[in-house]
Amino acid sequence: MNKPHLLYIAFAFPPSTASSVYRCTAVANAFAEDGWDVTVLTVDPQVWSQISGVDAKLAESVHPGIRIVAVNDGGAEEPAKGDLRRYSRFRIEAPYLWKDALRRRSRRNFPEDFHGAWLKPASEAARRIHAEKPVDLVMASASPYVAFGVARALEGVPYVMDYRDAWAFNTISGAEDFTPDSTVGQREAEYLREAAQVWFVNSQIRDEYARRYPESAHLMRVVANGFDPQPGHARPAVQPAERPSFGYLGTLQYVNMPLQEFLDGWSAAFGPDSPQAEAVFRGKLSASGAAGAEILEIFGTGRENGLRYDGPISKRDVAGFYGSMDALILLLSSGKYVTGGKTTEYLATGLPIVSVHDMENAATDLLRAYPLWFPAKELTPEGISNALRDCAQALQEPDEKRWAAAWAYGQQFLRSTILEPVIAELREIAGCGAANPQPATEERSQA
Repeated sequence: MNKPHLLYIAFAFPPSTASSVYRCTAVANAFAEDGWDVTVLTVDPQVWSQISGVDAKLAESVHPGIRIVAVNDGGAEEPAKGDLRRYSRFRIEAPYLWKDALRRRSRRNFPEDFHGAWLKPASEAARRIHAEKPVDLVMASASPYVAFGVARALEGVPYVMDYRDAWAFNTISGAEDFTPDSTVGQREAEYLREAAQVWFVNSQIRDEYARRYPESAHLMRVVANGFDPQPGHARPAVQPAERPSFGYLGTLQYVNMPLQEFLDGWSAAFGPDSPQAEAVFRGKLSASGAAGAEILEIFGTGRENGLRYDGPISKRDVAGFYGSMDALILLLSSGKYVTGGKTTEYLATGLPIVSVHDMENAATDLLRAYPLWFPAKELTPEGISNALRDCAQALQEPDEKRWAAAWAYGQQFLRSTILEPVIAELREIAGCGAANPQPATEERSQA
């Protein structure tokens, strides 16, 4: 049996804690388990230790057969670094001019602010990898979208573009960033035409791209996000909860999320004269982990109302967190293109889910048939408090059949199940034979 070589390009990869790493890790692992030689081309992890932090435990979830090649970021993340000792005199004396000069320089070879600087070092590394062992297929995960440029560094090697988001428009606001006939739009059109496949996380983004670039619509696939079982993943116990614990896990994008609306709804549902409950938030308070005084004050003063923030958590410990909760709170940014990476992970817990987001979000498509879904039909204190109270009431006298149906529904979103058919297609594209799956590690088989 043939053992094809995949070059997987991911700007962020474990131990990075950037939002993209879970999908990237799962995809790379799935190829390795299907019998591919997998080389991951990524950024030196020292970059993440200076910006958003690292998760050493997450690195343990990477398949042991995967080779990781880490290269310098080329200065792409320089604006985010806060080590004053490394600042040039130009940056100190004229920070806005410094940033503009860096932006212009980074766009010389690729039309993306700052991250375009990664094109040269990453492309050079890709060519070295290919020279050492010929690559049969390249997969590039964005954003940043410079990964797509790197994917084309190996002439004649088929490549796959995994968007996860949208380059051409903002998935939250829907605002267009560039038109199909613009310079960047024409470049994107070329990349799409010459790709072997193009992946999107939901049909809403895929359909918009098919409308913008109809000549490449036949290459576009919906490869939805799924959940990756972590150690301790298990069906929840069904037992009454008089003082329920509601959990939130994820990066808290409080600028775009209806956080204040949730807080108002929580106060209305569980005020001093109502049955008590607690809301436990885990994860980073922003993409960088930093948070403004206003968000810290919210959690500092909210303890009397059952609200608390318990800090970040390793990806490998999430099952334990879910297992300690009675229900989950799904806070998402508004926007019809938004699915939310945590949605399928929430569904897979089999726990009740209280949705606090725009019902027009793409996530609603996944949640609509979930037996333990409690949506806030309106993002008002009354709408949110009604959803919370309905959930709390169901928790007082849980229906075992309903809980069992919820668990069964959630397990269909196992990411390996989602990836299996598309990886089989890519074997054909790469000109390889039947799969030669690798045995799962003991830990993975128990997860």
